[in-house]
Amino acid sequence: MAFANLYNKEIEPRREYEFPHLKDCIYVEHIGATLYSKSQIAAYQQDLLSNLYGNPHSRSESSRLATDTVDQVRFRILEHFNTNQEEYTVIFTANCTAALKTIAECFNFSQPMNNIVTEKKDQSQVTLQPKNPQHGCFCYLLDNHTSVQGMRECVKDRVSAILCVQETDLYNKDIPKSQILCQKIPYRPGNCLFVFPAQSNFSGRKYPLSWVQEARSQTLGFQNQFLGDWYTVLDAAAFISTSPLDLAVHKPDFVTLSFYKMFGFPTGLGALLVKNSSAPLLKKTYFGGGTVSASSATEMFHILRSNLADRFEDGTIPFLDIIAVRHGLDALRKIGGGMERISGHTFCIAKYFHHKLSRLYHDSGVALAEIYSNGDFREPSSQGGVVNFNIRRANGNYIGFAEVDKLSQLYNIHLRTGCFCNIGACQMFLNISSEDIKTNLQAGHVCGDDMDLIDGQPTGSVRISFGYMSTIKDAQHCLRFIVENFLESVKVRPTLTEDWDQVEFEDEPEFPLSKQTDNRIRVGNNLERDINMDTNNKFLKSRTVRTFDKSIVTEGIHSCTEDARVLTNICLYPVKSCAAFMVSEWDIGPRGLVYDRDWMIVSDHGVAISQKREPKLCLIKPTIDLAQGTLTLNYRDMEALIIPLHREKEDGLCHSALSCTSKVCGDRVLGIDCGDHASEWISEALQRPGCRLIQQNDDCTRTSKLKDKQTEQTQKESLSWSNESQYLLITRPSIQDLHIKIKERQQSDKMGTAEEMDLENLVHRFRANLIVDGGTSYEEDDWEKLQIGQHTFTGQGGCSRCQMVCLDQETGQRGREPLRTLAVDRGRKIPFGIHVRNEGHVEGGQLRVGDKVRLL
Repeated sequence: MAFANLYNKEIEPRREYEFPHLKDCIYVEHIGATLYSKSQIAAYQQDLLSNLYGNPHSRSESSRLATDTVDQVRFRILEHFNTNQEEYTVIFTANCTAALKTIAECFNFSQPMNNIVTEKKDQSQVTLQPKNPQHGCFCYLLDNHTSVQGMRECVKDRVSAILCVQETDLYNKDIPKSQILCQKIPYRPGNCLFVFPAQSNFSGRKYPLSWVQEARSQTLGFQNQFLGDWYTVLDAAAFISTSPLDLAVHKPDFVTLSFYKMFGFPTGLGALLVKNSSAPLLKKTYFGGGTVSASSATEMFHILRSNLADRFEDGTIPFLDIIAVRHGLDALRKIGGGMERISGHTFCIAKYFHHKLSRLYHDSGVALAEIYSNGDFREPSSQGGVVNFNIRRANGNYIGFAEVDKLSQLYNIHLRTGCFCNIGACQMFLNISSEDIKTNLQAGHVCGDDMDLIDGQPTGSVRISFGYMSTIKDAQHCLRFIVENFLESVKVRPTLTEDWDQVEFEDEPEFPLSKQTDNRIRVGNNLERDINMDTNNKFLKSRTVRTFDKSIVTEGIHSCTEDARVLTNICLYPVKSCAAFMVSEWDIGPRGLVYDRDWMIVSDHGVAISQKREPKLCLIKPTIDLAQGTLTLNYRDMEALIIPLHREKEDGLCHSALSCTSKVCGDRVLGIDCGDHASEWISEALQRPGCRLIQQNDDCTRTSKLKDKQTEQTQKESLSWSNESQYLLITRPSIQDLHIKIKERQQSDKMGTAEEMDLENLVHRFRANLIVDGGTSYEEDDWEKLQIGQHTFTGQGGCSRCQMVCLDQETGQRGREPLRTLAVDRGRKIPFGIHVRNEGHVEGGQLRVGDKVRLL
């Protein structure tokens, strides 16, 4: 199959219209949740506005319309998977996980009725008890979603054995004992369940659907040890997002899925497809509204409905969400061109990205990326549109996924990092043992955090996945990001950037390259640029090699004796994420500098707005007049907003109709609304209707979670609405060192336009409260206790930086520095500056510019 023929060029001209919410974003997290289209949502909206849909449990005309429409959607779903109502039944669930949970709770592992004892009393049947409730085997593939792992906890008291098998051992008659998680002695045959994903959500590997029939006919080698009647659960959630599933060819007993992974909307809706001949294996206990034919409240009596879907869909189904499914299915056909074309298109882009990434090497000979894949992207039948990898430095050390994630935001790339709720694949590809998981937990690492490296080894990885609306430019943009930020070589970069946007889509040779490969990258207008490679495919030389002349750097690193450390700047930020208010002296309060981050701007949904989402916030300039007791906000040529520093809860100006709660760094916080006038002013300045200005409530008890550097203990000091600590401190020697390195990088790296920033501009990008001069660069990393003037402070470790430092606080323009240079120079967590706290608050204490700084 020709490489270029798989690519759907028709999506390119349609993308801007159909997906306006993409804007300038590069969205490559489609396996997690793909995007809804404009026409899909418009059709759904028109459907709702044109028809009256009622609760399907009623008998009105609107109810009957809803029931008939839902039934039609069931038919469309089965048609999409090339099957029918005679073969399968669609049971709607909350998501794929809920479908798996239903199977785990209801699957009957016991053999048929000859194992059941019927007890009779007073001529009535009382109970049915199996002679021995533990029968059969529950088996799942190591590379499975966490939700499949969770099934084992539901079934462990009902089965005779639980297995976690690797693909390489499926055909072995004797599987390793380490893969038998538990086994009752003796093993008792029964109904057995084999669960595997149609596609790995980690690597994109498509597993053979022939396993369905092989498991049923018991030709998989490991089944010889665990006899019984074998049934299959196919987790199709990742697979069906970009691949056709033909249930007329492969007929698993149960199929689980989520619809938002297919076409973005609706969320919160999935399905369990049950093969009708296997339906008797599901024994339901709970019953809810609409699932019974009859029940008595005064007697232990109920009869479930005979229809399988009616029996399992407890309560009112989300009928409006179900109706949205048909418009999503239409979008796959009309915009994506159908599942066969979508499969080829996404595979094609992923193959392009995979092959280009595979060929990137540092000058040291170390591969830039460690790619986690079961194959080499030869055909879409065995590989989905997913590339999973970790980045390595020239010395072979790993770069943590959290660092990659932070830097990707500078390029407006939306990707996924971590273990993707698939710890089994993480263990397999990253060589993580169960003991490692327990040790990492003791070290503080939990699922979903940013503890990306422990003892230099990755705890997760980076995943890029493509959807039917992805284009080759998305892959190119991601490659450019990786090259510009992580490739430690000047030799290959000119080729990857100067004409990168003009790279044509071409047939790629099969990977890996041979010695005879034509080592050229095709660029626009059929021009070609040679790249010399050795037999290991390492980039060696390009036509242009640039060196850096250090004479261009005019600023020298400030040198100062230890005794000369001095406080040069005091900055507070009265409104969180707005401009700094610089003072020569200021009071210390129990939460830090008095009035620092005492106010916050929230959206019409009550969500805190930061410069990450609204860069114009840095142009709102606050000033505090202590004598007048006012806060004044200025924005460009607008008339200033003046509000009192102290606003009582009972103040008639308070806006009491809206809740004054929001969240700061995961903490629920309580505030006092500053009124409609402030809301209108903020909304006009930001051009965002419905914004509110709220002030921190004096009763707010938010505390810090940071540990003191010296004692490793948490003091839980009071916080304002700052992110993590009472004060953020930076030093000028560190700023000067960083400034020089940014210039060095810009001279040696001609990948993009140099960003001009003077030293003071760089200082204020870090939004510190306290700026100290003197000492040596980055010595503050080790500060445990210090005295500024008459006040003692305790160090709480480094401040991990994010994309906000790339925002010019004078213009609101976003660039890529200094985060890019910091990531290379400072490495993991990208730290710059330190957190500090008051060591015992002194009422009426002040800090002054010029105060001596002494280390304790």
